[in-house]
Amino acid sequence: MPPIATISIAKSLLGLSRALGRGGGSALPGLVAERLDPGIGHRLAAKLPRGSIIVTGTNGKTTTSKMLSQILVDAGERLVSNRAGSNLSRGVVSALVEHANSSGSFTADMGLFEVDEAAMPAVCRMVQPRAIIVLNLFRDQLDRYGELDATAQLIGKGISLTNARVYLNADDPLVASLARYVQPDNVVFFGINKVKAQKLAHDVTADSSNCPVCGRALRYDQAYFGHIGRYHCLNTDFSRPQPEFAATDIALAEDHVRFRLEGGNEQDLQYELRLPGLYNIYNAVAAAALTIDQGIAPAQVARSLEQVEAAFGRVEKLEVKGRTLYILLVKNPTGFNQIIQTFLLQKKQQKVLIAINDNFADGRDVSWLWDVAFEELQPQRHHIAVSGIRATDMALRLKYAGMPTEFIQSDLKRALNQFIAQIPAGGTGYVVPTYTAMLALRKQLGRMTRLKGVWE
Repeated sequence: MPPIATISIAKSLLGLSRALGRGGGSALPGLVAERLDPGIGHRLAAKLPRGSIIVTGTNGKTTTSKMLSQILVDAGERLVSNRAGSNLSRGVVSALVEHANSSGSFTADMGLFEVDEAAMPAVCRMVQPRAIIVLNLFRDQLDRYGELDATAQLIGKGISLTNARVYLNADDPLVASLARYVQPDNVVFFGINKVKAQKLAHDVTADSSNCPVCGRALRYDQAYFGHIGRYHCLNTDFSRPQPEFAATDIALAEDHVRFRLEGGNEQDLQYELRLPGLYNIYNAVAAAALTIDQGIAPAQVARSLEQVEAAFGRVEKLEVKGRTLYILLVKNPTGFNQIIQTFLLQKKQQKVLIAINDNFADGRDVSWLWDVAFEELQPQRHHIAVSGIRATDMALRLKYAGMPTEFIQSDLKRALNQFIAQIPAGGTGYVVPTYTAMLALRKQLGRMTRLKGVWE
């Protein structure tokens, strides 16, 4: 089918999907376009004058993409991105179709796409990005991906299909080992050099703590969370690479972080994020590494990062009926442990609603809940309610951790209303959902608060 006809049909589907309120049109138009013309994505991506950037990894893709978007737009770039949420090839094609004119040309300069790890070979082959960021690799939806080595191979295959400059997290051993897929002069490592943070005592997650060369256990000089930290192998010469860009002098607070960035020729420049958590420092350093390496001034990068607010569901802060709610998306043990470490270990009474679904987008296997460090919580301070399709599974896990539940309500709407009613006026609550539970809860909160962008 001629490209003009394919684009016209896909755009019509996009408009119809949004008009009917059936979603943001983030996947269906791309799926149909690929069926009508399998090469449409490649041809459209090739017309972006300044090429494309891909962000992948288990945790942090959406937040890092938002940081990159802020920096690049502030620097004058016009972007095509799949911020509507679909990070498979169909989502990338949908974004390209949406921003293309009827002849397949763009007013935008560059593509910025977050990509599911399993989709990397297909998307890299299609887009041929000029730059790729790999953030981390954790166990995530084992029913879809299998073991981490298989996921790493998929990312490595995608990288090997391109001539991209690749930005790798030096503090993740498996991610660092992906350098073997890249020419040495085309790899840039980023990481954290100095921080006092330590793993939770009950954090048993170490998904990739063996040497990728010999398979023996790595020795850690310092572990931050999961298998992230400073490591070396006693049996081979494999060790943490020295990062070209690294955060140091880190200060962590409840609602923000500060750090200096080694690299970029402005060593005394302080970066501040309006986002909490060590994990967001990794996201920011990855975004800074790419953009500074690509020629944007460090001071400009710092100014842009300071403006970034939480992506939807990722430490999103809402005012609802005189209460403050934080939405904290979870999808694997490492991410949940970071939420516990950052938010739930504060020395104050806390109301928490955990909502666990097991739909396809969440992952059908919820056994990962048993690897979360709920034993760190205290019944005297943490008052927890549970909801979602697997509410009873969550309650059972909490019982084994010695944590009682305030209530068990599988219906998300009823649970949210009951939870808000239990928070004192002017108080704060933490909503900790899996992906589809987050979408449903956020939609309900949108009705309460006239929240915009529920389909983002």
